[in-house]
Amino acid sequence: MKRSPQTDQRAAVAAELERVVASPVFGGSARQIRLLRFLVGEVLAGGGAELRAPLLATRVFERPEGFDSTEDSIVRVEMSKLRRALERYYAASPAAAVRIELPRGRYAPVFATGPAASASAPAQLPVSPRPSMDSQPADWPHPPSPRAGGIPASADGPVVAILPFASIAAASTSSNALAPAGEPPEPSSTGTRSCTVARGLTDRLGDLFVRAPRVRVLSRAATLDEAEARGARYVVEGCVRLVPGALRVVVKLHDTTRGIQVWGRTFDRIDVEDRLFAVEDEIAREITTLLVALPLGMVHAIEAEERSLHAPRSAYEVLLRFPRWLATFDRRLQAELADHCARFLDRDPDDGALLAYSSFFQVLSSWTASGRHNGLCRAAEHARRAVALEPKLANAHQVLAFVLLDAGDGAGALAEARIALKLGGPLMFTGFLLAVAGDWERGMAILRKHQGWTKRYPGIVHHALALDACRRGDYAAALVEAEAVATPTLAWSALDRAIALARLGRSADARVAGSELAAILPDVSRDPRAVVRRMTADQALVDDLVDALALAGLG
Repeated sequence: MKRSPQTDQRAAVAAELERVVASPVFGGSARQIRLLRFLVGEVLAGGGAELRAPLLATRVFERPEGFDSTEDSIVRVEMSKLRRALERYYAASPAAAVRIELPRGRYAPVFATGPAASASAPAQLPVSPRPSMDSQPADWPHPPSPRAGGIPASADGPVVAILPFASIAAASTSSNALAPAGEPPEPSSTGTRSCTVARGLTDRLGDLFVRAPRVRVLSRAATLDEAEARGARYVVEGCVRLVPGALRVVVKLHDTTRGIQVWGRTFDRIDVEDRLFAVEDEIAREITTLLVALPLGMVHAIEAEERSLHAPRSAYEVLLRFPRWLATFDRRLQAELADHCARFLDRDPDDGALLAYSSFFQVLSSWTASGRHNGLCRAAEHARRAVALEPKLANAHQVLAFVLLDAGDGAGALAEARIALKLGGPLMFTGFLLAVAGDWERGMAILRKHQGWTKRYPGIVHHALALDACRRGDYAAALVEAEAVATPTLAWSALDRAIALARLGRSADARVAGSELAAILPDVSRDPRAVVRRMTADQALVDDLVDALALAGLG
């Protein structure tokens, strides 16, 4: 009797399952093997659509009925482990005729044919229909929102969900604490205000996150499991506690792929009674900067680590390479980054974020020995185009401010930096720009504040701090900051050291630093004032720095 194609396909999947579980990748892990056998068996039996976290918890992991995934993460953790194990197996077995794949955010595996199935659109076997990315799991606690569709995993950039922040009620000494049970609190009660802050903070984060370039925000996810099922890799959750005179906000970031919490921070504020809106906005901006500001936010740092093992396949992956270059100013990395920027801008000349960062790259690389000054005109063109394409993107205004400052237009640079400040974005760079463009007090306050609560920032931040110390006549502090720049291939490092050493009377050391500077930037020997004017719009400071460079043997 001739077997049907569907029977042959089922047999092929079953045979592949046996090969997978017998492989060294699974190492005899009884829990992972049991989970994979159950998932594949359910799909082959036509029950793929019924696979949900509670079912897996009770049938595979022997959890009791009434399983709550918010309190027990075993299903999420084990599914992530299984997904990674399958990826490792097929990386070592690229010629497999049938592949068992576990799409992110799904419980039902899919089956694909051909060795390159996951590199392109998989040719799925008609064993069990794959759920739509927009379908609603049966165990969701509320009806689907019209906007609650999933996000394709193939789209560029990370997907982030912001869960509704919880409000933790605190004991109150007000009359509301004595109200009869069942009666609502007075509108002015601390508990009600805490709930209001929690909702406001959730909404404000959503508003700021959607402005962050390359970040896609999942709308209206209520739980971590729901967010993962709809395609979010990163999930932000938090709680708010408001007591008379003080506010505490605790925020966590979860990576659903690995099933772990990857970041957490507590924000405490006092004397908040008359400025809750301002404090709410301040905390929301800090969270946004720490998590999704491109390219140094925690989410992008995780993505960069995972995507650095291959050549960039998208403009976003080019942007992820900037922090590594900023940390070293390595010539090879600089050449590669220039090539990547040009290649992806040829593909999409209207990519506002890439235009902005390409412009920033061209200006900053002109301060290195391998930089090209003839790229500065193109940098200005790219920066202006980026602002025209993305007028609400803080990064574009920051870069235009940087370009204008480099060109000697201090007033224009200050105006663009102030626009960037209103829009949000990476506040440390905005503080840097405000300071060197002439608004020293405000710029330094922002820069120092954000320097205090983030560990991930490039050494070039210390250049602005060194200039500020010179402006104040504190050359010992300027030398400390100059040495913290710690990028010997960038002219700023030698320039700041030469100035500080000269003013401290260490002439021999200053001349050595001056020689290093001239080797990187020969123009400084011919016209030191023109070089210094590229760094700051403060003319009194320019005069002081030029005089110091003369003491270092330049000019």
